[in-house]
Amino acid sequence: MCGIFAYLNFLTPRKRSEIIDVLLRGLHRMEYRGYDSAGLAVDDGADNSKIGAKVTLLKKVGKVSVLEEYIKEYHACSDDIIYKTHCGIAHTRWATHGSPRDVNSHPQRSNTQNEFLVVHNGIITNYREVKEYLVKKGHEFESETDTEVIVKLIQHITSKCEGASFRQLVEATIQHL
Repeated sequence: MCGIFAYLNFLTPRKRSEIIDVLLRGLHRMEYRGYDSAGLAVDDGADNSKIGAKVTLLKKVGKVSVLEEYIKEYHACSDDIIYKTHCGIAHTRWATHGSPRDVNSHPQRSNTQNEFLVVHNGIITNYREVKEYLVKKGHEFESETDTEVIVKLIQHITSKCEGASFRQLVEATIQHL
């Protein structure tokens, strides 16, 4: 079981600290859905249709309060930059695949540039087969979770289908899960 929360704004200016605070409040309200770990991701408000847009990814094992303390230490809330448009996702995890570790916390990422990020609740029954296929194609995995196959599969399909729309990527990915 997991808790998933998102916070999006379009042309509604918000400070980064406000965005992270809303995501943390959402996680606190859903914490009963998963105590093993918590994580969140926030984009930089830039045109994210281009690869290379900066996404901050913060994940910790333990309750939401552990993530909150980490964010304070990391100073992720300290800037006063105002984003006109942004997207943030957050997740609490109750581990089903992969032990409670920072790397197994969600959001899961496609690569070190955080090109694609996914949070997920449920079990991907064929994840071993999909992972084996993707490893043979040269993809490297960081976590022990079944969720990571989703973002690696999206990345793989993107590399094969240049110009595909987001909807087409999602549909093609779902067909393999």
